[in-house]
Order: sequence, then structure tokens, then C-alpha cells
Amino acid sequence: MRVLNLKQPFVWLSILAIIGLFAIKFEALFLPFFWDEAWVYMPAIRTMAENGPGIMPGVIEADLYTGHPLLFYFMAGTWINLFGYSLPTAHLLPLLISSGLLLSVFYVTYQWTKSYYAAFLGLLLVYIQPNFLTQSSFMLIEVWLGLLFVWSFYFYFQRNWIGFFIVVMMALWSKESAYCLVPAFGLLSLYEWVNKQIVARGFWKHVLILVMVFLAGFSFFLNQKINMGWYFFPRHANWINLAEFGGKIKVAVASVFVSDGRLYIFGTAILGWVIYKFIKKENLAKSAEVYIGSGYLFAVIFMLFASINFFSSRYLLGAMPLLMIGNAIVISRIQFPKHVWIIPISIFLFGCNNYYISKYKKGFSDVDLSYIHLLKAEVDMVKYIQQKGIQENTYAPFLMLMNMTQPYSGMVEARMNQIKGNLTDDGLVYFIETANEYEEAFQEMKQKENLTLVHRVVYEHAWVNLYKK
Repeated sequence: MRVLNLKQPFVWLSILAIIGLFAIKFEALFLPFFWDEAWVYMPAIRTMAENGPGIMPGVIEADLYTGHPLLFYFMAGTWINLFGYSLPTAHLLPLLISSGLLLSVFYVTYQWTKSYYAAFLGLLLVYIQPNFLTQSSFMLIEVWLGLLFVWSFYFYFQRNWIGFFIVVMMALWSKESAYCLVPAFGLLSLYEWVNKQIVARGFWKHVLILVMVFLAGFSFFLNQKINMGWYFFPRHANWINLAEFGGKIKVAVASVFVSDGRLYIFGTAILGWVIYKFIKKENLAKSAEVYIGSGYLFAVIFMLFASINFFSSRYLLGAMPLLMIGNAIVISRIQFPKHVWIIPISIFLFGCNNYYISKYKKGFSDVDLSYIHLLKAEVDMVKYIQQKGIQENTYAPFLMLMNMTQPYSGMVEARMNQIKGNLTDDGLVYFIETANEYEEAFQEMKQKENLTLVHRVVYEHAWVNLYKK
């Protein structure tokens, strides 16, 4: 049976959902880059595009790519070289990757269940995640990793070792967190051996493949050691510690299983499993249990890795698609024969509520849609300063400083030399205050110097103020 069966309503709904993603993110295509996108990824990507894309360590300054594997930077730099640079063009690449992730979730879920209904639920459960919707147009790596993680598990269970090797190596050459795949597949192979799903020879074959792909991936860091003198970027290596592990793992668990209403999704899946197993005395297929369990196994290893490093909740998005596929497999069994649309409509309405809460949140981060209001306010403030011809020294907090002094951040076409980042500079005349960068020192100065509010830009809960001495 063909996956793309246009007689199936769930296929059409999936296509409409992806078209809807482009509509939801249309405004974002024309806005500058945000947070890590602006001051980390885009300067590295634009520099790589200008120098000529490459994947070997040192092809651009190490401070730009901070020692990470370079496949994603290479891909984005090549995209800009081929299609030119503009804000919509740059944002279009991650939006296409995000569409590919949704299609992949649909395809893989269908292959694992042979159910269009389950496949659509898998796509829908990923689609309604605010962190996915937010990052779907960000030139960041998490959605790309999520795509590779889904395909790595698909190829593993298909025993397509060529596809498996290529996809896993691509993941390892994209970011260090992808190395969580190696122990995950090692433990999964051990489980299959113990449960006689593979024989000893098959287990050792899996181990050999994992060793080979690990070495192929780690060759990047070996090359980096030869050329740069270190395996991992020194600043990042110094962030690895166990001292804050307890607090980070709690935040990681909450970010994955609780935030944005995900507790209800996981709770529904668990309730459905309990009902069918203990009340209706029905079991999932053994293969389905392994698919679901492998997603949880990988998510746990992924969270553990994130919790011993510099932590950001956006890093965890990569594990989300596999978990949502598992939820879809279970939830799809909760069926109402005469009312098949009850669950999809319920998920859709739940997603609409998620979207509204995330977009109109008072806080601003790279996992919430409210970022768009802050960006619009910042853009308007920059335009005001330029139109008024303000050339006096102006203080800006770190992220705004990057936006206004780094043209590759997409906010300005040329560096604004009057923008300074030192609050104690005696030559400062103007001061920028933003909703997402609270500074106690500035609040004290504002009162002490009796600064005058010159201009204020507001979008929903987002605001940017300009003060003058």
C-alpha cells in the first residue's frame, strides 16, 4: 500500500497542515534572527558562505562555530551560496527542514503501524508543540537533529545498515549531543539479544556497525585536535560538570514531559495503554512496544547528556518527535468507531490553545512564539534610532548589542558604532532597555541618574525603551 494515498483524508489533512505551517510562519520569514540564531549561528553561517562552505575544522574561525561539528553550518552556507542571502531565503531553509520532519514523522509512523490515522496523529502531536512551531523557522540545529534521529531509528529497525550509517554519521557531524545515539542503539541491541529477537552474531554485528559509525563521526574531533590543538572547544569543555546535575535534570524532565501541556499528552497515552492492557486485556504488538521503548530510552540518555553540559530547554527538541510517535501509536488505539474525529479534533483544539498561550506569553525565549513580538519591537526601535539620526554613544544590553553591531544578525545592514555594551562608560548619552534582558545595575542607574524616557515601542507584552541622560 502506498503511503501517499490521496484517497485517504488523513493524507490530505497532513498536506494541509504543512501548508498551514508556512502560513503560520510567513511573518517570521521577514524578521531578523533571534537569540543564539543572531549572535552564534548566523555569523558563522554567513562567514562560511563567504569563505566557501566546508566541513573540516578550522574552515572558519573556531570562535564562530565554537568547535561544533560543521555539517549544519556547511549545509546552511551552501544554501545561501546557491540562493542568495535575504531574511526570507535564510529562514526558508529551516522551514523546509521542519516540513521534512513532519513528513518523516507521518511516513515512519505509518510504516510502524500501517495506519494513516496513527501517522496523522504522530504528525499532529509534533505540529502542536510550541517549541517546534517556534524553531521551525529558526536557523538552529535542533529540528535538523530531530529529523536525523527519526530516520536513524527507522533505518535501524529496517536493518538498512547503509542508510543507518549515513544518517547517524550525519547526526554525529552535526552536533555532539547526537553521540547519545551510540549508547541508545547499543542498549537497544542488547535488549533485542537478551529477548532473542536477534542472535549473538546479530548483536556483535550491531556493535561493529556502531563502533564504525562512532569512529567515522569522531574523526571530526580527531582532525580538530590535529589542526586546532583541542578536541572540544575549551570554553564548552569547561562547562561540563556534575555539580548542577540534579537541578538540570529536573528542568529537563519538566521541559520534555510537562511543559506546554505535554503532561496531558503523555498522560492520555499512559491511560490508553492501561485501559487496553489491563481492562480490555489487549496488548500492543511486540514491535510497537520496542518502537515506543526505544524512543523513551533515547530521550532519557539525551536528557542525561544535556544535564551535564550547558543547558537550554531548546536542546531537548531533538528527542521530541520520537516520543510523539510513541504517543501516537498508543493514542491511535483509543478509537470511537462512529466518531473517529473526536481525538484529532481534540488534539487540534489543544494545539490552538498551546499556540495562543505561547504566542502571548509574558516571557520571551527561543521555545515560545512570543519572541515574534519582541523582535518586532526591537526592529522598530532600531528604525527609530536610525531615522532620528542618533549618533551619541548608546548603551544596549548584550543581545540587543549583538543585533545592532553585528550585521549578520539580520537587524542592521551595517554596524552601528555608537552602540556600546559597557554600562559604566562616562560617554553614554542614550540607554536601551528590553523586556527580555533585565539588569539590576541598569535599574539602579535609571533611578540614580533620573534618566528620561525618550521613546517606547510596545507589541503585546514585549517592549523596548530608549532613555536619555
